Amino acid sequence: MSGGFRRNVNPAMDFHVADLRDRSAAAAVVEKTRPEILCHLAANAREGASQFQPLDVTDRNLLAYINTLIPCIKMGLKKVILFSSMAMYGEQEPPFDESMPRLPADIYGVNKAAMEQTTEILADVHEFQYTIIRPHNVFGERQSIRDKYRNVIGIFMNSIMRDEAPFIYGDGEQERAFSYIHDCLPSFARAAELRPELHREAINVGGMHPITINRVAELVCQHFEGAPEPVHIEDRPREVKHAWCTWEKSVRLLGYEEPIGIEEGIRRTA
Repeated sequence: MSGGFRRNVNPAMDFHVADLRDRSAAAAVVEKTRPEILCHLAANAREGASQFQPLDVTDRNLLAYINTLIPCIKMGLKKVILFSSMAMYGEQEPPFDESMPRLPADIYGVNKAAMEQTTEILADVHEFQYTIIRPHNVFGERQSIRDKYRNVIGIFMNSIMRDEAPFIYGDGEQERAFSYIHDCLPSFARAAELRPELHREAINVGGMHPITINRVAELVCQHFEGAPEPVHIEDRPREVKHAWCTWEKSVRLLGYEEPIGIEEGIRRTA
C-alpha cells in the first residue's frame, strides 16, 4: 500500500497486505495462497530518484521480487508475469526494440534488468513459464498523484491543484511515450495466459506515439482553469533524453490497441 489505496481493491478479492522486503512475510502470503500464476508489479518506480535512494529502490524491486518468486517456485508455480520497465534499455537509440540489449543508465533500470535476468535463469532451472512486460509511463484514474518522484502527469496535476507552477526538468524536449491504463489493461491480462507463444518473451506494452514533456504539460494545464505556467529547472542527473518503444510485438501477441490514447486519457484523469 506504499503507492496505492485500499479503496481501489475489489472487495470480492482475497487481499493480503505484506511488506515483500520481509522474506518471511512474503513467504507466508505465498504459502496461504499457493499461486499457480504470479503477476509481479510491486516496485519503487522512482526512476529519477533512484540515484539518491539506491538501497530503497533495490529493496523494493529486486529483493522484493526474489523474496516472492522463490516461495512461489517451491509451491509449484506455473508462470510468472514480470512487470519490468523500458528503463532497462537505457540511452540507446529509440524506438527501443525488444531485441536490444539491456543497458540501463540508472539504478532503477539496473534493478529491472537484474529482475529480468533472474527470471530467465530461474525459469530455465526450475521449468516454469514466464512473460516479461515492459510498460512505460502508465497513468490514469485512481492512480496516486501524491508522489513527487514518479508519474509526471500526476505530479503536474498535484502542483496545479495546490496552485503551484508545475516544474519541468531541463528544456522539456525529452521525448516519452505514455500509456493510458484502460488501453493497457487488456494486454496485461492476456500476458497471464498459458500460451506457448508467450513463453520466454519480453514485450513492450503501451505508448504508440512519442510526445515531449512540454506538450504533456500543455495537455494537462488545459483541463485546469487558471493553471500556473510551468517553470523549467535544471536537468535531472542521468535522465535519458529520448525514450520510447516499438509496439508491433504487443499487437501481434497481446492484441494491444489504443482506442483512448494520451489526450483523452489525460482529460479523464483530470
